[in-house]
Amino acid sequence: MRSPSAPTAQYRGDFGGGALYLVMGLLAGLLHARATGKGQVVDVAMLDAVASLMGPVYAMRNHGLWSDERGVNALDGSCPFARCYETADGKYVMVAALEPQFYGALLHALGPPAQPLPDRENKANWPALHERFAAIFKTRPRDEWTHLLEGAGACVSPVLNLAEAQEHPHNQARKVFAGDPPVPAPAPRFSLTPANIAPKDIGTAADLLKRWTTRRNSA
Repeated sequence: MRSPSAPTAQYRGDFGGGALYLVMGLLAGLLHARATGKGQVVDVAMLDAVASLMGPVYAMRNHGLWSDERGVNALDGSCPFARCYETADGKYVMVAALEPQFYGALLHALGPPAQPLPDRENKANWPALHERFAAIFKTRPRDEWTHLLEGAGACVSPVLNLAEAQEHPHNQARKVFAGDPPVPAPAPRFSLTPANIAPKDIGTAADLLKRWTTRRNSA
């Protein structure tokens, strides 16, 4: 697991808060203009969008289900049944057994513990429970855990690197990656107007703008 001080990939701000909300705003503005004949300014800021993406966390905080204190929340890597664990081969699995039925399935798949596990509902037990799970997951390599827990309903999945993700059976079946070399395929998918991966010789941004302008003027 990454050190708490190590930066993570910043998709939430740049891509989620920037590009995604910009496209969503432009599409909504186009629909409004088509329906009413009136245009409008679409004001998009990464800061606004990131705050919007944090909506569920603020909702939990307002209901007393999230604390500003570090290390006591279910979704910040502190919860022993919702975090990554290192396996025997130095790789990782992700556990997300938050709901009782998933937690029960996890315990059933792991088998009877040598000693009873502490009550997960008492957050004071979380450090001890984390140590127990960490020791258990250290006993097998990642792929062995994946094979053991797959289909168990325990909400455990392997942490894959970029190359492994391309070869995962689910991603292969969904054709999540395409092209040569493989890159993520366009999403979302449309039944009537499917998108294609841009060719390698697509040109510069100026070339694209020129072609788009020419095509638009001739339409």
